[in-house]
Amino acid sequence: MIARFQKSLIFRMGALMIAMVSLAMITMLASFFISESAEKDAEAVNIAGSLRMQSYRMQARLLTLDAPSADFVAALTRQFADRIENPVLVAEAMKDESSELHHQFLQVRERWEKDVSGFIATYARNPDRRIADQLGEKIDKFVDEIDNLVQLYQIRAENRIENLRLIQISALFLTFALVSFSLLILHHHVELPLRSLTQNARKIARGDFSDRLEVKNDDELGLLAETFNQMSDALSEMYESLETRVKNKTQALKRSNDSLNFLYHLAREVSEKTHENIDFQAWLEELTSITAVGGVELCLKTPEAVIPYEHIRNDYMMELPSTCQRQECEKCMVEKAQVCRDNDEVQVRYPLIKEGVQYGVIVCSLHNSQFLEGWQHQLLQSFADQVAIALSLKNQGDQERRVSLMNERNVIARELHDSLAQSLSYLKIQVARLTRALQSKQVEDEQIEGITAELKEGITSAYRQLRELLTTFRLSISEKGLHAAILHTVEQLTEQSTNVKIVLDYRVEDIPFSPNEEIHLLQITREALQNAVRHSQGNLVMVSLHSDPMKKVTLAITDNGVGIPEDPEKLNHYGLAIMRERTRNLHGELSIQRMPEGGTGVLFSFTPSYVQERRISYAE
Repeated sequence: MIARFQKSLIFRMGALMIAMVSLAMITMLASFFISESAEKDAEAVNIAGSLRMQSYRMQARLLTLDAPSADFVAALTRQFADRIENPVLVAEAMKDESSELHHQFLQVRERWEKDVSGFIATYARNPDRRIADQLGEKIDKFVDEIDNLVQLYQIRAENRIENLRLIQISALFLTFALVSFSLLILHHHVELPLRSLTQNARKIARGDFSDRLEVKNDDELGLLAETFNQMSDALSEMYESLETRVKNKTQALKRSNDSLNFLYHLAREVSEKTHENIDFQAWLEELTSITAVGGVELCLKTPEAVIPYEHIRNDYMMELPSTCQRQECEKCMVEKAQVCRDNDEVQVRYPLIKEGVQYGVIVCSLHNSQFLEGWQHQLLQSFADQVAIALSLKNQGDQERRVSLMNERNVIARELHDSLAQSLSYLKIQVARLTRALQSKQVEDEQIEGITAELKEGITSAYRQLRELLTTFRLSISEKGLHAAILHTVEQLTEQSTNVKIVLDYRVEDIPFSPNEEIHLLQITREALQNAVRHSQGNLVMVSLHSDPMKKVTLAITDNGVGIPEDPEKLNHYGLAIMRERTRNLHGELSIQRMPEGGTGVLFSFTPSYVQERRISYAE
């Protein structure tokens, strides 16, 4: 019980409440019993006191009568006997046989029965003066006995009231002591621990887990305090763990952000710049700073070679590895990322491969104690992919420039053959005629003048053709696009031929032409416009460029002139062959015909390359 009282706060509070309730119940029951027992005390004192009055009354009534009758005396004695045998008096006197009240009551009753009542009967039979005096003495003594009895009844009542007062005062002090003890227990075992718990909870709410509760009690609050300490320790560990995890996540997010920014700017530079303008050394140094990997090397080679033409290192001051010095480059040219070990050095190699063509390798050198994390491996692989894309774009651009250069050379050769070559051949023939005429002695001056005039006309024509060819070869498209280039051509020809009006209807703004398509469209438009201005003899030329719902583009140049002849002379219409050559390059259709209403119409139509590629992808 004591152990349970010490270990259980609830049991302790319950015991204190039971003690206070028990004390109150005991006090109330004791007060109830005392008050219940004292209920007849006043009546007993009153009845006992009336015995004195009745004794004197009985004496007075007897003395007033000269010869009291026997019945009268019997009635008086019977009345007094009934009063002395009153149940209240008897019950109070007989409760404790050892009490003085009990003995005094028996003595009064015995004196009444044996002495006073018998002497009254004697006086009734002989009402003598002497007997009357004796009766008075006996009554006085009997009243003294009754006074003692009344006093004892009074003392009995006062004792009970004193006991009741004592019980109430004792209960008051006991209640005060019990309440003080309870408050003391509440203060030490409830208020102080709860105050400490509250303060500790507020510190925990502010993020302070350093404070610990001193567990002094082995009760529920002590268990709560110990549990609170354990919870605080767990929260502290969890908080530190969360801070560590947040710190690690923040570092990971920063690394991811740096990696994404690095790859974004690299991809942007790859898409916007040529290979020669990309500073791989700077990118390699930034890659090293992000990945925190020391030895990173970038070896660039041509698709046909094995030995690289450029070796880039993040630390260019370090000495080349022995394998690089011996030029054993074929060992590093792997087809996919590999980890290779050489003595105490580990190398991770990332090939620069795009569409099956290898452009080099990235070699990352590590020590045996080092290893690449997942994000480092992904970043290095992405960097290798971007470098491979840059080299592939450069290779494709070089190839496209080669093809474009060959095509332009073929066009230039054809144009020179169809224009200047024929003019020079014609001039050569005229020079041969002039030489024979000068060597002949029978030549006439008119013949020489005719040959000279033809030579002059041929030279003038050849010079004009040369200027046109130079203008054509210098033709280019600015950043403003095809529309601006055609508009500029129209403005130039309009300034050169003020008597010819050129109207442009351009409705293909939504078509993404390739650079090759823009050049060929501009050249065809320029050739057709030059022919219309110089040979149509009209005053209006219409240029229309539009597309149908199937995205097929049609270029129409019509004039209101005399119309093209059925068999135009090749010398004067050398540009037609050039337009047909450009038509074949764009896989289009070219139609040159006389218009029914008069004039010439040049109609060219083709399907742009982006539409053809889309149809092929849909078919696949």
